Amino acid sequence: MESEHLPGGSGGVWRVRDSGGEIRVHRPTGRWTPAVHALLDFLRSAGLDGIPAVHGFDDEGREVLDYLPGETLDPEVDAVSDEALAHAAAWLRRFHGAVRNFRPGPLEWRQGEQALEPGQVICHNDPGLYNWVVADSDFAGMIDWDRAGPGRPIDDVAFLCWSGVPLLREIPAADAARRLQIVASSYRDVDANELLDAVDARMALISERWRVGLERSDPGTIALRDAGIMDRHHARVEGFRNRRDAIRAALR
Repeated sequence: MESEHLPGGSGGVWRVRDSGGEIRVHRPTGRWTPAVHALLDFLRSAGLDGIPAVHGFDDEGREVLDYLPGETLDPEVDAVSDEALAHAAAWLRRFHGAVRNFRPGPLEWRQGEQALEPGQVICHNDPGLYNWVVADSDFAGMIDWDRAGPGRPIDDVAFLCWSGVPLLREIPAADAARRLQIVASSYRDVDANELLDAVDARMALISERWRVGLERSDPGTIALRDAGIMDRHHARVEGFRNRRDAIRAALR
């Protein structure tokens, strides 16, 4: 059996190849794991593409998931094509359509025990470019579901824009506006200006969830803090707010 550690902001995962050549991903677990497994099992039964199947646990208590072939990208330096961005937004719409029928009642998610409130679904909550699976330069799936939990669908779309447009770093305002329009038309029933406003609200929500995570001594959140990811995020948010008016003007 071959095992390779793949680093990540929350401690990373292990890619394991068994004696038969089957590749699986082994990940640390937490109190949220049963809820996430129930979600993934439901989505697979609903026919959603681009998600990993759950294969139980290994001898060390780590969860075992499908390995989705492809690569993940760094939104600070990488970019995806307009086509890949459109396909990711359309996939997010399919996910939200499927998950509307998942009404499990109060469950223990990473953010604590929560039930769905009016207007909420179970969101991925972290659909950043680093969690996209990209194969042949196109969107092929979404991984890292450990931060899933109740939320508004538009918050997921806003985070996809933050990382996939990307709004988190400086690009020409005209390009940012054009790619926001791509997301809006591919996801449907949302306006690009509405998405721009939603990004601001979603960034504030990230800070609040991190605060709660630190109060709960969540190891993944602590790892993000210690890696400097929180400080870099807050600096990027300030930069976005300085660019926002120019992007909005380009949307007119």
